[in-house]
Amino acid sequence: MEFESEESAKSFYMAYASRVGFSVRISKSRRSRNDESIIMRRFVCSKEGFHMKKGNFDDGKKKRKRATIREGCNAMIEVIQKYYGRWVVSKLVKEHNHLVEAPSRVRYIAPEEYAGIEPFLGMEFHSHEAAQTFYYAYASRVGFDVRIRLSRRSTRDDSFVMRRFVCTKEGFTPFEESYDESKKKRSRTPTREGCKAMFEVIKKDYDKWVVSKLVTEHTHDLAVAPSKVHYIQSQSEVVVLAKSGTVNRDKSATPANLKPQLVEPVTGFSNPPPNDQDLRTDTKEVRQYAFGVEESQGFLEYFKRMQSENPTFSYAFQLDKNNCLLNVFWADAKAKMAYYCFGDVVTLDMSYRRNKNMIPFAMFTGVNHHLQSVIFGCALMTDETEASYVWLFENWLLAMCGGRPPVSLITDQQEAIGAAIAKMFPETRHCICKRHILNKCKEKLSNLYAVHATFEEEFEKCVDNSETVEIFEASWKSILDKYDMGENSWLQFLYSLRQKWVPVYLKDTFTAEISVVHRPESLNKFFEKYFNSKTNLLVFISLFEQAMAGWYEREALEDLATQYTRPLLKTPSNMLKQVAEIYTRTIFDIFQEEFVESLGYYVDKIEDAMVSKYRVTRDEDAHAPCTVSYDFSEKRTSCSCCKFETSGILCRHILRVFLTVDVRVLPEYYILKRWTRDAKSGFVLDESVRYNELCRDAMKYAREGSTSGEVYNVAKEALQMAFAEVMAAKKDIINRCPI
Repeated sequence: MEFESEESAKSFYMAYASRVGFSVRISKSRRSRNDESIIMRRFVCSKEGFHMKKGNFDDGKKKRKRATIREGCNAMIEVIQKYYGRWVVSKLVKEHNHLVEAPSRVRYIAPEEYAGIEPFLGMEFHSHEAAQTFYYAYASRVGFDVRIRLSRRSTRDDSFVMRRFVCTKEGFTPFEESYDESKKKRSRTPTREGCKAMFEVIKKDYDKWVVSKLVTEHTHDLAVAPSKVHYIQSQSEVVVLAKSGTVNRDKSATPANLKPQLVEPVTGFSNPPPNDQDLRTDTKEVRQYAFGVEESQGFLEYFKRMQSENPTFSYAFQLDKNNCLLNVFWADAKAKMAYYCFGDVVTLDMSYRRNKNMIPFAMFTGVNHHLQSVIFGCALMTDETEASYVWLFENWLLAMCGGRPPVSLITDQQEAIGAAIAKMFPETRHCICKRHILNKCKEKLSNLYAVHATFEEEFEKCVDNSETVEIFEASWKSILDKYDMGENSWLQFLYSLRQKWVPVYLKDTFTAEISVVHRPESLNKFFEKYFNSKTNLLVFISLFEQAMAGWYEREALEDLATQYTRPLLKTPSNMLKQVAEIYTRTIFDIFQEEFVESLGYYVDKIEDAMVSKYRVTRDEDAHAPCTVSYDFSEKRTSCSCCKFETSGILCRHILRVFLTVDVRVLPEYYILKRWTRDAKSGFVLDESVRYNELCRDAMKYAREGSTSGEVYNVAKEALQMAFAEVMAAKKDIINRCPI
C-alpha cells in the first residue's frame, strides 16, 4: 500500500484503528544518514510490548496497584520512504492478541460550535463525554492540551459519577534517582510545571453533569491556536476533534474584477493566465463569501508542503482583488494514475450546490475496473461563472498526465459549465446526469406528480426504455398530449437538451453505462454530516483525506481478491474460462450474466452476405428484437442495442450470434483494458522518477542561466524552443495513442 507522506500513513492507520477498536502509538523510527530526515516509521497497537518491572523500594508508603495496559500485542504497520518519494507499507500485522471492539459510532466535532463559549461553574451537560468534548474544544482554542486526571465511579453500578480534566502541565514530573551510574540516561525536558488549571464535572440526580470545580488560570505560557487533532476514545464512541483557527468568511468583500493567480504552475515552464476579458465575472453569480486571507495562506502552505514531499502533487489558486482565495484546484499522484487508467469517462460532481451552507466542493470522479469510485482531482469553487470553470478545466487537464481530454464528461445541468466544456473540450461528449434531471423534474413538476400518480412511471419509462429515437419521440409526444403539458416551459427546455441526457441519444458514446446500474458510492451524506460553510479548510481537507483512505483501501482489497481468487463458472464455456483470467471479478460477473442470458435467445438470419445480419429475440420481447451484424472477413460485429459502444462489455445479443457462427473465444478487440486485471499497469512510478529528474535538471539550468543578463537571454530562448518541441511531441503521442 502506498501513501503520499508519512503523515498520510499515520492518518490512515489511526482512522483504521478507530474503526476497528484499538489505539495507536509510534514505536520506532529510522533516519537517513544523508540528511537526518525520517525514512521509516512503525505504528503499533498501544498494547504492544510489556511494562518494565521496576524495583520495589519500600518507603513505607501505600502504593496504588496500576492496571497493566501492555499485553505484548504484535499488531503493527511499518512504512518506509522509497527513492521516488512515496511511503510504502513494508511490514504489516493485523491480528491482535486481545479483544478489540469497534466503537458504536465515530463522531467528528468541529470546535467552531464552542468558539464563543467560556466554561463557568454550574454549566450543565447531558453526559460526561459532552463535557469532555467541550473542554477539549475550549483548550484547543485557548492553546493548551488536556488529560484526564481523576475519575470516580458509583458503588452501585460502577458507572462514572465524577470526571476531572486538567492541563497536561498539571503536577510535577517525579524525580527518578539513578541507581546505576554506569548507564547513561537521556536528559528529558520536564513536561509538568504545577499548573492548577482544571475542569471537574459531577453527575447529579437528574442525570445532568454539572461543572463543580473550575480553574481557568495557567502557570505557563499558552500556545497559539494549535493545529493538532485530538482523538478522545471512550467505550461507546470515538470523538475526533480538530482545531486550526477561527473562520469568518463574511469579512471578505465580493470581488468586482477577478484576476486569477496560478500558484506553483501545475505543469510546463510557464503558464500565463488567460486574459482579463476571459475572466471577467458577473458579481451576482459569485457566492457571498470568499475564504479569508489567513485561511487561504494556511491552505497554500499545506499545498506547498504536499508538493515538497511529492513533486507530482499539483495545485492552482485563483484569488480575488483582496488576495482572498476564490477558487482552488488540486490533484495528487493517485488522481493522476486513476485518470491515466480510467479517465475515459469523467463526472464533475457538484453535489454540494444542493445546499448553499456546505463547503463549495467539487470533484472530478470516475469508475475503476471494479466499478468503484475514483477521484481525478478536487476543487473549491466559490465562483460559478463560465470564466472560473474554464480556469478549472485548464488546470485540471494540465495536471492530468498527458493532458488527454475524456471521451465523455458528465455534469449537472448548468449553463456556465456547458459553455466552458464547449470551449475547452470541443471533441468531448458533454452529458448531463440523468438522475439530476429526474430529480429536478420532481421539483419543477411537483403539482403534476402529486395529482397524477402514473406520470412518474410513464415519464421514466419513456426516458429509459425507448429503444430508438423514433420510439422516444412518439412516447414523449404522447405524454405531453395525455397530461396537457405541451406548453410547459420546463419540459420544452428538457426536450431541447435531449441529446445530452436521454440514453437513446447517447448510444454512440462510451459512458461506462453499466455504472448507472452499479452506481458507485457517493460522498453526499459524508459532506452533509461533517461539513458546512464555517468548517476550517485544513480541518476539511484532513477529514476528506481520511474518507479517501477508505476508498483506496477498498480498491486495494478488491485488487487482492481479484488476483488470488477465481470466479465460479455457471457453464463450462471456453469463452467464460478465457475472460475469467482477464476481467476483474466485478466485470466478469456482468459478462457472465450476459452470457447466460444469451442462451435463452433465438437467432434468425435476415441477410446472408460477407456482412450478415441476424434478428435476435426471445419470446417475451418479440416485439422489440435486436439486429446484429457480423462481418466474416474482419470478424467484427455490432448490435442495435449499442451496449458495447456505451459500456465496453459485449451484449447478450452478440454473444448469442457468436455461438451461432461458432466463435468460441472472445476476440481481443472486444476486451477493453480498463475492465481488466491489468488496467493499472504501465504508470505512476516511472513518471514520478522522470518528473524528479527533470526538476533537478531544471534547477541546475535556472542557476546557470540566471548568472548574467546575456546568459539569461540565451537560456530563455533555448528553453522556449525546447518547450515547444516537448509540447509537439506530447501532442503527437496523444494523437497516436487514444485512450
